[in-house]
Amino acid sequence: MLIKLIKISFTTVGHPARVDRVLQDPIWVNTSHIIAIDLKAGPEQCPDITRIFLTPGSITSGNSQISVLETPEQIIELIKAAQS
Repeated sequence: MLIKLIKISFTTVGHPARVDRVLQDPIWVNTSHIIAIDLKAGPEQCPDITRIFLTPGSITSGNSQISVLETPEQIIELIKAAQS
């Protein structure tokens, strides 16, 4: 089953690095590829982010983790809703 999440990334400038822009893009994630979920503090002046660890090769970028805007609790509720 697929759930739609908001992928979040940051562009930084300067030294020390400061956040210049927050990029948000929709992404569909196959729930059967999720291995683990954890909450991580975002950069200063930015929201906390949730890291989703996926099975290797499950997303096209080759990376096995993505950062999303939704909280772990919201992701769990989306998974439950998709399964019912």
